[in-house]
Amino acid sequence: MTTKKSPTAFDAAKVMEAAAESILITTGDFDAPGPTIIYVNPAFEKMTGWVKEEVVGKSPRILQGPKTDLGVFVNMRERLLAENLWEGLTVNYRKDGSEFWMEWSIVPISDENENKTCYVAVQRDVSARIESERRLKQAQAAEQIAERARANLARYFPPKLMTTLAEKDRPLGAVRKQNLAVLFADVVGFTKLSEDLEPEQVIEILRDIHKWTQKVIFKYDGSIEGYIGDAILAIFGFPEAKQNDACNALACAYELHEEAAAWNKKREAIGLKPVRIGIGLEYGPVVLGDVGTKDYVEFTVVGDTVNTASRLQQATRNLNCDLVAGQGLVENIRNEQSERSEQLFGYLQPHGPFNVRGRSQPVEIWTWALPPQSYVLPRHV
Repeated sequence: MTTKKSPTAFDAAKVMEAAAESILITTGDFDAPGPTIIYVNPAFEKMTGWVKEEVVGKSPRILQGPKTDLGVFVNMRERLLAENLWEGLTVNYRKDGSEFWMEWSIVPISDENENKTCYVAVQRDVSARIESERRLKQAQAAEQIAERARANLARYFPPKLMTTLAEKDRPLGAVRKQNLAVLFADVVGFTKLSEDLEPEQVIEILRDIHKWTQKVIFKYDGSIEGYIGDAILAIFGFPEAKQNDACNALACAYELHEEAAAWNKKREAIGLKPVRIGIGLEYGPVVLGDVGTKDYVEFTVVGDTVNTASRLQQATRNLNCDLVAGQGLVENIRNEQSERSEQLFGYLQPHGPFNVRGRSQPVEIWTWALPPQSYVLPRHV
């Protein structure tokens, strides 16, 4: 009678020879000089470039090199004894010296007396996976950087302008000189006001002010160049100058005072002191660009026009008015020659020459002629 043959060692060897993944078998001796290779399959030869005859009898360390992280082998022996499984991942080297990422699992084989006779390692070249993960992390990091950049842009620029800027490699452009309108707004007497408040209350006031000033500035196509304590510097005409930049700046100044009046009513209703806002305006050439170091860069606007607007804002205290505009802004509004510019200009009155610190010649200035409740604001279209 013919009987079927039971599985033999030949059958197991045939399976290993046909396996798609690399298989390496070593002796079971972990004592120095360590285990040696007793078998590798064709997949190992294909993955490493070594042929069986070249590696049998040698240490598996032939796969290691300068970038192999030997730390992954710490506690290998203890893990194999305790769990009968060890897994690792590190850079290994082919016969030609080229690097690849290898991931492998090792299991011990024991005889009937539970003595470890050999170790079987199933190895995989996971370089493509590691590279894919690296690129994914890079893409995620780049997206996080881009998101932070968009968030930063959103703090300073109107939404429709931010969308345009975010699509550019250099959103703020090269350093350049151009004409635009500059607005400085400051809380008059804020230092004295802060002395009677808790730190949390001071910050809360600033947050409230920044919130409604940002809303109004963006409404009139302005960009916030920076917050300087309780002061705000805004520009109108970035990134491209427009004919109505000066008018937008003045209309924005009027509406900022309108918002301040409404905000003060809410404060007074709950027993808080009103806050006065002083605004200085000027129009003229400025220099725009990134300044800083390789580690920290910020966009800034500098020049005589900016300095003058700042000095005019400070002049609101001495002149006891809420708004002071320079001759450059007034002339630009006059040049627009529209119904809106005439309305806006109608709320100003000439003050005459004014000595501005840092300038050798006096500046012709204009002040606000009417309180907020006495005018109908020409709305921005």
